Amino acid sequence: MAFNISTFKAQMDRRGGPARGSLFEVIITPLDNGVNEQGKRVKADTREFTFFCNSANIPGISINVMPYAAVAQLPVNFPTQVLNQPFNATFMVDSDHSVLNFFHNWSQKVVNHGSSIPDTFSQVDGKLPYEFGYKDEYSTSVTIRHYSTESLDNKYYEVKMEKVYPITIGDLDLAWESNDSFLTLPVGFTYDKISYSGMKAGSLNSSISRGNGLLDRLGAVAGFGSVLKQTIEQGVKFDTIQDAINRISRVRNSFDNISNRI
Repeated sequence: MAFNISTFKAQMDRRGGPARGSLFEVIITPLDNGVNEQGKRVKADTREFTFFCNSANIPGISINVMPYAAVAQLPVNFPTQVLNQPFNATFMVDSDHSVLNFFHNWSQKVVNHGSSIPDTFSQVDGKLPYEFGYKDEYSTSVTIRHYSTESLDNKYYEVKMEKVYPITIGDLDLAWESNDSFLTLPVGFTYDKISYSGMKAGSLNSSISRGNGLLDRLGAVAGFGSVLKQTIEQGVKFDTIQDAINRISRVRNSFDNISNRI
């Protein structure tokens, strides 16, 4: 079938048209900024950094696989691990250096790396020089929203990351000839968990079948092994004929269960 530009345009228009990479925002959940002079805990205001973030990437999904080669068969790949992909963003630096202050202070919550501390045993927020903090104290959640071109409907695809903290705060490139450009700060983050709008929600209902996954198959094998082991350990003597029929039926059902799932 020949390519038809009118059909392609109609199909794209039905889905809101091509997505634009510029329609996004990065929302950083306010961090705990310690205790003020009045003894009250202070949250760092991070709302303004949504407007300073001029580029970001939505982390992808990477699944590690390991090949298994049976005798006289071609190798088959099996999934073994899911890896978190890097999350990087670039922020415009303001003339008041509030962006620089925020990220340099945030990194110091992770590890007290400051070399200008007046004394070897001086503490910053309870941490000695080059002492690491607790993840609950320096990590937060970050949300990325990519908006549809149909902005009037406030439609967006959302990606949320948990336990986020910076691991790389990039260099600042200063030059006399950069008079007509803005200064930007690249920041690399790591995180523990990530969720996408397109992911299905889990269920806590234990009565729902797990399907044909690996855990279900292993459960069937374990059930068959348990029944067979119990039958062998108790010997071949049965109290009644009905007892023998029941035990044999259990073994047969377990074996059939394995055959159907493998």
